[in-house]
Order: sequence, then structure tokens, then C-alpha cells
Amino acid sequence: MSIISIVALALLVMIAGGFYVGRSRAIASVDGVTAGLHSLPNYHGYYVAIWTGVPAFFLLALYAIFGGQLVERLAISELQSEAVSINRVLDETLIADPEFIELNQVADNLRERVEGLNADIQALRNARGEDRNPEALNQLRAAQIEALNLSTTAEDAVRARRQAVVATVEATAAADGAGDRALAGYELAQSPRERRQLFLSDSRRIARGELASRDSPALRAAASTIARHQTVIRFAAALLALVLGAAGFMVTRAQVSGQFRARNNVERLVTAALLISSVIAILTTVGIVLSLLFESLRFFSSVPVLDFLFGLQWSPQIAIRADQVGQSGAFGAVPLFAGTAMITVIAMVVAVPIGLFSAIYLSEYAGPNFRQVAKPVLEILAGIPTVVYGFFALLAVGPAIRALFTALGFESVVTQSALSAGLVMGVMIIPFISSLSDDVINAVPQSLRDGSFAMGATRSETITQIVMPAALPGIVGAILLAVSRAVGETMIVVMAAGQGANLTANPLESVTTITVQIVMLLTGDQEFDSPKTLSAFALGLVLFVLTLLMNIVALRVVQKYREKYD
Repeated sequence: MSIISIVALALLVMIAGGFYVGRSRAIASVDGVTAGLHSLPNYHGYYVAIWTGVPAFFLLALYAIFGGQLVERLAISELQSEAVSINRVLDETLIADPEFIELNQVADNLRERVEGLNADIQALRNARGEDRNPEALNQLRAAQIEALNLSTTAEDAVRARRQAVVATVEATAAADGAGDRALAGYELAQSPRERRQLFLSDSRRIARGELASRDSPALRAAASTIARHQTVIRFAAALLALVLGAAGFMVTRAQVSGQFRARNNVERLVTAALLISSVIAILTTVGIVLSLLFESLRFFSSVPVLDFLFGLQWSPQIAIRADQVGQSGAFGAVPLFAGTAMITVIAMVVAVPIGLFSAIYLSEYAGPNFRQVAKPVLEILAGIPTVVYGFFALLAVGPAIRALFTALGFESVVTQSALSAGLVMGVMIIPFISSLSDDVINAVPQSLRDGSFAMGATRSETITQIVMPAALPGIVGAILLAVSRAVGETMIVVMAAGQGANLTANPLESVTTITVQIVMLLTGDQEFDSPKTLSAFALGLVLFVLTLLMNIVALRVVQKYREKYD
């Protein structure tokens, strides 16, 4: 058992003891006559227990969150300070290396050429009237592709030459008797990001006594440094937590008396905790929005916003060679928007009528026995994993649709289509509409129904003219929740609609959606500096804006009709 676990158990004991001591001391301060206390004895116990445990556990939480990063930063700083002399030798070697200088010059020239071509292409894109020249634009794009490939090759050559010099300097330093800690710091300072992360990961594993992917004297030296810092910080955190717990216990114990306002203090602490929880929720939302916004701005710095929002071709692949298709990337998101809208509309056409009519029947017509059986059975649909729906769409619904339309004379029908995905997705979200609408309809006051019947209205007239308008805000909320569920669905679309970004209005063709493309762009070995990966954040920002607009519409509808029927 680690020292942190022992301290946590000790703090739990101190919290229990603080509650008992605070309660007992409060009772003793009025000689057992609890009527003389300003607050109930338990509040005094809560007050002592809270200040005994909360600051200490907060410190332990900070250690759990940031302790590993702090240890890593301290170890890296110490190791790199040991490698100052080797890094200086590397800098001097690179400055004096003619091949490295020449490669750098070539890469800089090609980079400037690419920037110039980008500026020329942007100028032609913004041209109007007689200044438009599509042929010149195509020529510039071809030149841009060639320059990009040459620039990429030159930069790879610069990196390769630099790594060769780095390896040479490292071998020379090791031969001259450089220490393992210095070599570890040198490797951390000069390795690429992926290799640096692997080095640190292996060092942490060795420090914990686990099996690493490789072993070397430099790794063992780094592991020793990490283990030393980790031990110091762990014991410091444990000791400080115990000190905070003991200090909180002693201070609050001395405050306990008959006239001490323990209840007010406890309620203030609870209010502060609720406020902090609310602030955390708000800050989390703000953090999500800002992360999407900043990464989207990086994407829009290389791809124009209008090209992204109104472009008709989606092909985010960035090729390595000039002869590859999609080498410069095409980031027109209209096919994704169209595919998402088509599948969502098909799903809502299926789900809204069935879900709403089933909710009306269950709440207004069905008997109690049938309702007790039918509603749980209907809600089972919400518990089926989406991958099962995807298999069902791929193996049953898709082939059935293809066979039906082929028999009707349509020859180009495919198994993976927007219609197949939309139908199955609509079945999946029926419970979202039926269950929520049923609860909303049942919440309409019975007095409204009785008044309608008293005026001579029939049951159907009462439902259409009284119950449904009164329940409209909740029904709109249920439908928008179902729309959000449909827009955010991924697995069914991948398996039932395919992954091709086709701009089509034919539901019998395969399409893709925003969420599917986000998953494809962010999975696998990707670099977060390329437009291909950054485009996922731009798509996420679009989804966020769409969801925000739907919520605004829902709020407006609720506000309008709530004033009428409350």
C-alpha cells in the first residue's frame, strides 16, 4: 500500500474523529442541554469534519492530477541541465555543417515559393469579372502541388541530416565518457516528439519496476531521476495533507462553543460547493468551445471559410507524391452537411409520427394493463447497442431495400444507402420521442380535459385542441432531443450508409455524415498540425453551432406556449 493510500485512510479516520469530537464538544459546552446551542450538535460535527478532510483531500486530488506532470518536468529539467555541454557541441556542429546549411537554404526557398503561390491562388480565387482566369488558376494549383511536394521532401531531408548529426554527436560524447544522465538529457532535448514521449514512457515503466519496450543506461538514469523526484513529491504531498488535516481539526475544534453558528458556516460551505460545481460545468463548456474555436481558426488559416462551408468536394487526404489523387486536399463540407441532413430527415420522418402517435395512444387510449406492458417493451429499443442496429441495417434492411427497388426497375441501388441508415436510426430514436412525449402529455392537468369534455368536445377534439397544444413545449423538446441523437449517431451510419462523401439527393445512394468523418479524421496515427486533422475540429464547431441553434429554437417555442397554458 502506497503512502498516499495510508494518508487517505488516516484522513478518513480523522474526519470521523472530527465529527465525533465536534459534536461531543458542542454538547459538553452547554452541559448536555442542547437547547442552549445555536446549532444542532451534528452541525458542529459536520463543521469540524469538513475542515479536517476537505483541504487535505483537495491537496491529494491536486497531487493525483498534476503530480505526474510535475515529476516529469522536474526530471526533464534536471537531465537537460546535465546535457548543456553536449547540446552546445551539437549547435556548433550544425552551424559548421555545409550539407545541413545547404539543405536548410533549399527548404527555405521552397517554403517561400509555396507561400507566394498560395498568395497568387488566393488572389485569383477572389478575382471578379474579367480578372477571373480559371486556366491560370489550374496552372497555379499544379505548380502549388509540385512545390508542396518538393518542400516536403526538402524538409524531410533537413530533418534526416539533423538526426544524423545528432546521432554522431551522441556517439562522440559517449566515447568521450559523457555520463548516462547527460546522454539521457541530450536524447530528451534532441529527439522528435514521438520518440521523446516513448523515452519518457519507458523511463516511467522502469521507475515503477515494470517491463519497458527497450532498455539502456540512459533510460535507467532517467528512471532513477524520475523515481527520486516522485518519492520526494509523494512524501511531501502526504506530509502536507496530514498537516492540513491536523491544522483544520485543531482550529475548528477550538471554535466549537454553545453560541458558535455552526449551521450557518456549514450551509455557506455547502453553497460554495454548489457554486464551484456550477462554475466547473460552465468552465468545461467554455473550454470545449474554446478548444474547438482555436483549432478551427488554425484550420481556417490554411483553408478559406467559404471553401469549407460551401465547397462541393470533400477529400481531406494530403498526398505525398504529386501523382496521387487529392494531393492538395479538398475540404468542401457541403456533402457532409447534405448527408447528415438527409439521414436525419429520414430518421425523423420515421420516428416522429410513430413515437408521437404511440405516446398519444399510451397516455389517452390504452388501458393501465396494456400500458404497463407496452411502454417498457417500447423503451427496450433505447437499450439496444447501436452496433446491433448497424448490423441489422447492413444485413437485413439494406439488402431488403436493394431487392425491393431493383424489382421496381432501379438498377443502381446499393446495400449501404442513406435510406437504410435513416430507417434504422428512426426506429432507434422512437423511444426518445414516445417516452418523453408520454410523460409530457400525462403532465397536462386533468382539469383541462374535464373542461373540454364538459363543453361537449369529443376525446379526439380534446387531444388535438387542448392536450397537444398544452404539451407542445415538452413535445418540441423531445423531438429536438431525438434530432440531436440522430445528428450525433456514428456507428449506424458507418455500417449502413458507408463512408463516401457523395453530394446527392438520392436516398438510395451511399452518403456520410459529419460525425463519421470526425471519427475517421481523428483515429489512427495522425498529426495535429495538418489541415486534414484540424478539419475535424471545424466540423465539430459546425455541429456545436447547429445544436446551439436547435436549443435556441426550442427555448423560443417553450417560452411562447408556456405563457399561454401555465
